[in-house]
Parts: sequence; structure tokens; C-alpha cells
Amino acid sequence: MGRPTSFNEATAGEICIRLACGESLAKICRDDEMPAYRTVMTWLRERSDFRQSYALAREDQADADADAVGDIGEKVIEGTLDPQAARVAIDAKKWSAGIRKPAKYGPQHTLRHTGPQGGPVEFANLTEAEIDARLAALAGDAGAAAPDAEA
Repeated sequence: MGRPTSFNEATAGEICIRLACGESLAKICRDDEMPAYRTVMTWLRERSDFRQSYALAREDQADADADAVGDIGEKVIEGTLDPQAARVAIDAKKWSAGIRKPAKYGPQHTLRHTGPQGGPVEFANLTEAEIDARLAALAGDAGAAAPDAEA
């Protein structure tokens, strides 16, 4: 019968379910009952409904990737997976999860503002004229007066 080439809701739904469960699109498309990779790419370009479902499935795939990290760790503990191979697999799964759902699985960055030697930030009580002068100096306005050093 051959691979499907015409868009079909059931096939598109199966692709999205399998993606959300952690399978790669390449693996799904190697299945003889599924469309070829390039067919899926065409569907994505041409069908906004499929494109939206596909995008959600890819987001959900992040959770499957994160769950897989624990499974890989268990295999190392059981002695059925080499720790070095596990490290590579875990790094790949963490990267994939972080790309797909950065707010949940991506690197967390913290920004702190500190003063000299890590102390508190001190704010000067400047007048409006002093603030205007500093802003003008920062903007490179040569005609602005420099703020007073006595403030």
C-alpha cells in the first residue's frame, strides 16, 4: 500500500502522541505505516492546525525527556547501562527538555545587584537637575552640565 502522503487527521494525531511520549520524528517516520519525514515537513508548512498540535506535542516531549533522565539513572544503578553512556544520554535529554520548555527545564539565572564588596546598593538623593545632568552625560550630550561632586 505504501506510506501515506495525503494529510490524515488520525495519522497526524498518532505522530503528535508519539512525539509527546518521547519518540523522535525521525524514528516515527521510519515506521512503514507512517509518512516520510519530508511529507510531515510539508504538512507542517501547509496545515496550521497540524502545526499547532505538533508544537504542543514537542513541548510535551520535554516532560518525557525529563522523565527519561530518571530511567537512565536507574539503569546505571542496576548495572545495565555504562555510566559514561548514561552521562551522554542524560546530557542530551536535559538539553532537549531545556530547549522545549526553557522555563521549566532550562538553566535558571539569578541576577543580583550589589554595591562595593558585595554590600548593599546605595542610592544618592539627587535633585532633578542632578539627575538630568547625569542622564545627559550618559547620553553624550556635550552641552549638559556635569553633576556636582558635592551631592
